[in-house]
Amino acid sequence: MEPNPPSGIPLRGMRDRAHTTTPARGDTSAERPPTVAVQASDPITREGVIGYLRSRPQVEVLGAEEQTKADVVVILTNDVTSATLAGLKRAALETTNPQMRIVLVANSITETQLTGAIGHGLVSFLPRRQTQMPHILSAVLSTRGGHAHLPATLVRNLVELIRALQSSEASEFALTEREIDVVRLLSEGWTTKQIAEKLGFSERTIKNSIHAMLTRLGLRNRAQAVGYGARLGIL
Repeated sequence: MEPNPPSGIPLRGMRDRAHTTTPARGDTSAERPPTVAVQASDPITREGVIGYLRSRPQVEVLGAEEQTKADVVVILTNDVTSATLAGLKRAALETTNPQMRIVLVANSITETQLTGAIGHGLVSFLPRRQTQMPHILSAVLSTRGGHAHLPATLVRNLVELIRALQSSEASEFALTEREIDVVRLLSEGWTTKQIAEKLGFSERTIKNSIHAMLTRLGLRNRAQAVGYGARLGIL
């Protein structure tokens, strides 16, 4: 008998089509079925998904006492909140399986939330309204095979976010033209007063510039600033 659909999260298209689902290329017939743990924000949803997956021979659903051994953890919720992300982190910390991966089913997820979730083992995100039971099974199987399911728009936005962060980090640790000049003169043994006269600034301006540079870069003294400049290849 087909399991009843969970009422907590409406998953459309419950009529079974999973018997046509084939594992991803990374899977082989010699591999054991992936073990699965199911977590949900409400018990009805959890029991519905567990009932469905247990009826499928392609996977093995673990009991609550064995969830830390799971190959794939399926987490279902309405909205991704701080509690949801804490649950992902907890699953990552408590697992005894270094290959554990997470499939998340929810209404939506932001790029920032996605970044944090990926750090805790998330490889697949399924939008709740478009997700059917066979989709969860397919995601579990392909996750075991090394594949990921992420909406294209979300991936594109995430890539742009990472680029922006990298650009921000690069600018934070770069040196301005004035700082490059100062570091070069420091490496030649010039004093603050001499540097100020050379560059046409007041001595106070040069002192403030050096202090700001040391603080931003986490350096303790001028000698370390010179060493930093050497590593950048500006000397």
